[in-house]
Amino acid sequence: MAETAHSSKKSFYLPQILVFILIIAVGGFWLWRVYGGDWVVQVNGVKITDQALESEVASAEAMLQMQGIALEGEQGEMMQGMLRQQVLSQLVDRALISHAAQSCGLKVGQEKLDQQIMLFQMQVGGAENFQKLIQEQGMTEAEYREALEEMMLIQELQTYVTKDVTVEEEEIKKFYEEQKEVLIYPERVNVGHILVETEEEAKEVITELKQGADFQELALEKSIDPSVAENKGVLGDITKESSLVEEFIEEAFSLSSGEFSQEPVKSEYGYHVLWNFERKEAGQASYDEVKDHLQQELLAQKQQERYNEYIEGLRSNGKLLWHPEKSLDL
Repeated sequence: MAETAHSSKKSFYLPQILVFILIIAVGGFWLWRVYGGDWVVQVNGVKITDQALESEVASAEAMLQMQGIALEGEQGEMMQGMLRQQVLSQLVDRALISHAAQSCGLKVGQEKLDQQIMLFQMQVGGAENFQKLIQEQGMTEAEYREALEEMMLIQELQTYVTKDVTVEEEEIKKFYEEQKEVLIYPERVNVGHILVETEEEAKEVITELKQGADFQELALEKSIDPSVAENKGVLGDITKESSLVEEFIEEAFSLSSGEFSQEPVKSEYGYHVLWNFERKEAGQASYDEVKDHLQQELLAQKQQERYNEYIEGLRSNGKLLWHPEKSLDL
């Protein structure tokens, strides 16, 4: 009888032991799945890999060395550690922002990305200068496109988060009085242009302008400048130091107020027809001249404050899982 009871007791414990072993096995497998792999931290389920961290750190160190900052010795090691912390913090923020943008349904279209790259090429003086610039930064064009897309997505999220921020008239006037002494402008030209592919097309544009065609309507119809849909060909004020192609600046400052190009202006982008809306001499800027600029500056400040608060919220509410062997305290 006692033997039978002992046997029953063993049979009772056996399933419990098997369950316990199974729990341990599943737990071990879960730990292997969670902590395995070459990552430093998971941000809302997305892993920041060792490779991504090391690549960003190497780029940051290269930039410091280009600026003549040494990373050798005890002080250099301390700086490397601080730099590593900063880079990791930025990677975490970028992952949080990317997750937030996706949650808001935001994305950057390839056409918009291509347009931004073309605009940047024009700003730096052409495709050759663009390639040289990104090579100096140690980047390939594919890496630049990826970084630009991420930056544009951040801008999309910032616009989304700050869309209801406004600036009142009294705020602008107060800001003008505070900044008045430094609001001294150089000589500048309020200029517009219509960009076409051929000299013949440019001459046709000039003919239509002479016949009284509306510049902005003509720009929308004819110009191949990617920004024309937003600015209708009006680029705004430029100075002689503006980062535009030399031929463009020379033509803009050769025209008097209200004049437009009488001959096409050739550049590597095609043929331009410029319109000088107004030449402005150097001197003290009036309130009316800078009101819009000050409004935008104040708006940007307030939007940045709102966005910073939003990012702090993402940091507070984000789900971060640090690798127990690799994580760095932020």
